[in-house]
Amino acid sequence: MEKIQRVSLFFRLIFQMVFIALPVLLIVSWWYAPNELLLFSGIIKQNAIPAPYNGMHVFTQQGISEKAILHTLLFREKMLGCLVSVIPMMVKMFILYTLIKLFGLYVKRKIFSIYHVKLIRNIGYALLIGQIIEPFYQFIMGIVLTMNNPPHHRYASITLDQTNIGILLTALLIILISWIMAEGCKLHDEQQLTI
Repeated sequence: MEKIQRVSLFFRLIFQMVFIALPVLLIVSWWYAPNELLLFSGIIKQNAIPAPYNGMHVFTQQGISEKAILHTLLFREKMLGCLVSVIPMMVKMFILYTLIKLFGLYVKRKIFSIYHVKLIRNIGYALLIGQIIEPFYQFIMGIVLTMNNPPHHRYASITLDQTNIGILLTALLIILISWIMAEGCKLHDEQQLTI
């Protein structure tokens, strides 16, 4: 049990540090946008601009390849981009907050209860909601980042790939597992009452 407590305390501290660092990194990365923010001698690269708009080339109706953002980002655009980025960040922060609470219970030697199940279920729902809002986030971000492009060079992109599908399936699996655990808790409670 002490090993579980130590490992849980370690992860709880990691989640708390990331919880604090996430908004700070978001603000700093938008300050330097569209450049990448290199942390720890380039080991960690943070870029506020989503991949579809980050220096990649797009094909126009004329078939000519060009960069998505054709102007220097103004402070106003960076601020709007930062505000739009808060939407997916809040989902991540909710997941981190829930993990902090869950691992805090493990530190206190509380391993299994209906409250644990609710926390795990909430993580699944947050992952699911994050994948549902992702296309809207990408679309709005495209409008913000390309609104000052010349006419006929403004666009919004929505990309869905294996990562999105993987996270969606993981969310559904977590929700399913939490449902099974909730049924297990009910059976356990019924057995305790009959004894």
